[in-house]
Amino acid sequence: MDNKDNIIARKQRIQGMFNAIARRYDLLNHLLSGGVDFYWRRRGLGRVRCRAPQRVLDLATGTADFALAAARRQPRRVVGVDVAVHMLRLGLAKLRRRPPAVPIQLMGGDAEALPFRDQSFDLVIAAFGVRNFGHIPTGLAEAWRVLRPGGELLILDFAEPETPLFRQLYRFYFTRVLPLVGGLISGQRQAYAYLPASVGTFAQGRAFVELLDGAGFVDNLHTSFTLGVCALYQGLKPAAAPIDAKEGV
Repeated sequence: MDNKDNIIARKQRIQGMFNAIARRYDLLNHLLSGGVDFYWRRRGLGRVRCRAPQRVLDLATGTADFALAAARRQPRRVVGVDVAVHMLRLGLAKLRRRPPAVPIQLMGGDAEALPFRDQSFDLVIAAFGVRNFGHIPTGLAEAWRVLRPGGELLILDFAEPETPLFRQLYRFYFTRVLPLVGGLISGQRQAYAYLPASVGTFAQGRAFVELLDGAGFVDNLHTSFTLGVCALYQGLKPAAAPIDAKEGV
């Protein structure tokens, strides 16, 4: 298969995997992170630099936890997109049980081919989903395209700690404990073996900042949370951005 076929196959595989674990996804996320994922989302949103964003897009929204966190900041519009339909259904059920103060629209959509016009959003966010894109540069180029000039991209994702001892403990938990517990609860051990593998191959730190640079973002930042287990990446679309966004290759 050529590179395009590989990307399509990867996207289909990941879509099927997340549909398969959707029913237990929230439980396992919060259990396996000790609830710290809520803190990471709040802290990340607290660092938004663009002023009072009113139109927010959540990429790879899953069951809408990040979209809900963004809605608490009272924007005018929040939209969440994801390719995994079963995840979105659970997100919609969550919104019905706990209606947010700001309406949230959830819809099927590919982060690498967004169904929105140029400059539609003030803030684009993503939590723990960018490493699952078929082709990350294309997804970043799409985020750049739909952001208004002066808008911001904010990404949370897992990372590997740099402290040697903690990194050893982290790898033991991530490669041994997490797949075992996740597999027992969800019945999908392969999916929870994928998580540490995907983190290990994901561009981290300066490498990801360079991807933001390449997509046309400026004033790019990388911040570590919780001893380096979680990373926050931020980039601004220049206020005087050229008409055409850079394309993924």
